[in-house]
Amino acid sequence: MTPMVPTPTTPNVSTTETQLQLDIVQQPDGSYAISGFDSFDLHATCQCGQAFRWVRVGDMGGIEEGIVEGHLLRLEQRGGKLIVHPPADRAAVDVVIRYFRLTDSHDAIERVLESVDDVMAAAVSASRGLRLVAQHPWECLISYILSANNSVQQISRVVENLSYAYGEPTAGDGPHYSPRRAFPTPEALARCGECDVRSCKAGFRARGVCEAAQRVAYGHLDLSALRRLPTHQARNKLMELRGVGNKVADCVLLFSLDRFEVFPVDVWIGRAVRRLYFGGEPAPLARIREFASTRFGPLAGYAQEYLFNYARKHIPEILRAD
Repeated sequence: MTPMVPTPTTPNVSTTETQLQLDIVQQPDGSYAISGFDSFDLHATCQCGQAFRWVRVGDMGGIEEGIVEGHLLRLEQRGGKLIVHPPADRAAVDVVIRYFRLTDSHDAIERVLESVDDVMAAAVSASRGLRLVAQHPWECLISYILSANNSVQQISRVVENLSYAYGEPTAGDGPHYSPRRAFPTPEALARCGECDVRSCKAGFRARGVCEAAQRVAYGHLDLSALRRLPTHQARNKLMELRGVGNKVADCVLLFSLDRFEVFPVDVWIGRAVRRLYFGGEPAPLARIREFASTRFGPLAGYAQEYLFNYARKHIPEILRAD
């Protein structure tokens, strides 16, 4: 099936290589204010469904609370400033900067994507500041094994259950902050039986979680080494795991291993691409991946996130009817 609009040349991403200089100021109350980043929407990024440990807290609902690399983060966006509330130290600030890729020029990425076609221009405009976060590969892998036939809310619930049962305390754990724990290590989950993981409401996915934990804990799978492999080889290594197909492997590659050319395709994104680019005509998943690779090139992963968010917010009724 021919796309509705001509396929342009691969986006030029040379402009995305600019590294921004950030200003970091510690406030009298112990918080830190980060400024100097460009296009960023904290709420959209935390709540778009790519990561599962972010919740909105506070009377006004303006603080995003999450656990990243064992740090309890309480973040608030005030215009061009990102406030890292206590418990905060410079190590936590560095985690925030890495996780949200704040030194990257996201404005440059959005400009490149907007130039691709009218559909992508509309998708970017609808979710400006939506970023890809840099998740830890181990947590990302288990989270997406848990995603099989599951809602975002239920995935988050299971991840929290596992963390509460087998994770270590986080800095700031106590009466003034949510009693949340770090995501359990591979070693901690490798010591669990399948029934233990099932008790955290993982269901049939528990076996895949336990087997992945054992493979990583015992040194049979080195997730960090996947960064050194070509994308197709890294994907194949991940797909050796129970519960990891193309979509889960691509999510791990995109959200935790910096493979921005990867375009994960699930039911929703498949329907979105068919509706927005193929006039609603049938197209197999392999054809959609090929189309995305050609059209969006090294920014296909970013394009996927904008298209998914656009479809979820603006055309969910149409997609459900397909």
